[in-house]
Amino acid sequence: MEYDAGQLSAGFRAMTMLAGLVRRGGRPAAVAPTVALRPGEKQYGWFPVTLKNERRIAVITSRRLIVGDEYLLSGISAMRLSEWSVALRFQDRTVELSGPWVPWMSVVICAEIYGTALPPAAVPAPRREINTRTPRKKLMAPMDCRARGLRR
Repeated sequence: MEYDAGQLSAGFRAMTMLAGLVRRGGRPAAVAPTVALRPGEKQYGWFPVTLKNERRIAVITSRRLIVGDEYLLSGISAMRLSEWSVALRFQDRTVELSGPWVPWMSVVICAEIYGTALPPAAVPAPRREINTRTPRKKLMAPMDCRARGLRR
């Protein structure tokens, strides 16, 4: 589904600004709720998304993503980001969303789950350098020092 260029531009700009704020230690700003919130929960926004080739309204809160069904943010086990889309893996399913505001929503989710603007990358273990040289000999034994007239 096509989106207006103005929406794409606004979504990208909002994502960039929010990512910078989160990197500096800030948090997303809450908005007036459009859904019933649980105690202590904040709503961060609502916007159009595409889910299974259908346009829907998504609502993102500090604890849930609501796109018809409700998904707990704490239930996300992995995220795969693309240009204008995100795939969120939950225990029993994967939810793929796309749209101009999805990059912004991804930053909100990362800020809530990880406290960062992006999901943590899988960091490979550091490569161990293989040493082909023979190991250094230990310091001379005391008997060798005396034999050479050296003090220990």
